[in-house]
Amino acid sequence: MASDDVRTLTEARAVTALANPARSRLLDSLTAQGPATASVLAERTGLAVGSISHHMRVMATAGLVEEAPELARDGRERWWRRAARSITWGRSTLPQDAESQRQAVAAEEFMLARQVERARTWLERSEANEEWGRAELSTDSWLRLTPDELGELTDELNALVGRWKERGTAGEAGDEAQEREHVFLFARAFPSQP
Repeated sequence: MASDDVRTLTEARAVTALANPARSRLLDSLTAQGPATASVLAERTGLAVGSISHHMRVMATAGLVEEAPELARDGRERWWRRAARSITWGRSTLPQDAESQRQAVAAEEFMLARQVERARTWLERSEANEEWGRAELSTDSWLRLTPDELGELTDELNALVGRWKERGTAGEAGDEAQEREHVFLFARAFPSQP
């Protein structure tokens, strides 16, 4: 996987594969904790190894994950990793037929519910860690933009997040005094009315 690799999903089946609770957890684990075998993923997620193998094949067919044979110690060991550093998609990147668009909306609703649940979980436990509580971010803004300007803002935000991803990875390789934690960031920008 190339460090600057971004994959835009253009098939409804790929979005449908992504919008599954077990597969989302598995992809999150590969993203945050790196390549793994089905056994390692079972330890990380609590899912059954047989179920994980099925889900990994579904995601591989959809182009979300790929095998990492260079990590295997023998011919039986099967390692998996993300197929791209970043995965993007939207209704506009998918076929415009009614079924593909229905699947896209269902996937967006699933992903939004997961994002909101992560935020709720943090709110429930944020008081326990004062240092992280001071550093957290919650913001919203009303902007007046054209579609092109919103696209430019999206590109700039993606580039900024990419730099911070690289910084976090480089920091893990270095000798730093502060312990790093996984930080979940999500942002949405769309036309709306106050």
